[in-house]
Amino acid sequence: MGNAFRQKLLRWYRTHGRHLPWRQTHDPYRILIAEVMLQQTQVDRVVDRYHRWLKRFPTVQSLARASSAEVLKEWSGLGYNRRALAVQLIAKQVVSEHHGQFPQDVNVLMQFKGIGAYTAHAIAVFAYRQPVPLVDTNIKRVLGRIFLGYKQLERKRDEEDVFWELSRQVVARSKRSYDLNQGLMDFGALVCTAKQPRCPTCPMRTICKSYPAILTAHPERLRVKTKRSEPVFFGQPRRIWRGRILRYLHTSSSATLQTIGRAIQPDWKANRLPWLKSVVHTLEKDQMVVRRGATVHLTDIL
Repeated sequence: MGNAFRQKLLRWYRTHGRHLPWRQTHDPYRILIAEVMLQQTQVDRVVDRYHRWLKRFPTVQSLARASSAEVLKEWSGLGYNRRALAVQLIAKQVVSEHHGQFPQDVNVLMQFKGIGAYTAHAIAVFAYRQPVPLVDTNIKRVLGRIFLGYKQLERKRDEEDVFWELSRQVVARSKRSYDLNQGLMDFGALVCTAKQPRCPTCPMRTICKSYPAILTAHPERLRVKTKRSEPVFFGQPRRIWRGRILRYLHTSSSATLQTIGRAIQPDWKANRLPWLKSVVHTLEKDQMVVRRGATVHLTDIL
């Protein structure tokens, strides 16, 4: 991996890198919260919620002590609510098994339920400044386009080891692993974007294997992640209905299925009860709600 790429990236990052609140800390707990919130949620939406969360749960100990209902309430509106319970389980394990200190070893971090390869490596590099590789969608897109070419990227997008190796070559033995990884993410978010990359002004175009052919490429050929279509029920995917159920339960200590149905759907009909029961069952499986008799409660309310 040539020095030219690293030098160009670091030079660009010094001028254009984003100023984000989780970049002002090396606390692994705060970095974990940011990384989990950023999963499937845009940066602009995360910034305010990140500050709110840390005001409510400033330490890993305070999150571990909280009830699941409190955690879900604070997460409400961010979507994919199971992430909230996952991060609390991590906090409890850190407190109970590691004396409140996050491990520094990537392999140990990956043993936590809820911490995958990306999050473990993110904690290692952003909290502990370790020269480890990092691969998210932005990094995968940048490295794939520049070093493989967008046509090869399209063919290899599911071969994760290829991109981890590319990332490893970028940061291996570098004292600037933190800046290189942050720079890669920002470059993917601001220049080497998914749908309309800014190729004509890109500082990497002289070394990029995709340029200039990428300028006339069909948008579908630029996709890194396989497009997934969500099943829709009554005009919305199930995750939206799950969120509405949880938000309603925050206003009521308990409710029947019929009451929930009328609260979340203005055109509620009783024949939708089996469908609603199946949605509530998914929330039960994720330990977000419990059912006692005919009523549904948020976890820990009882």
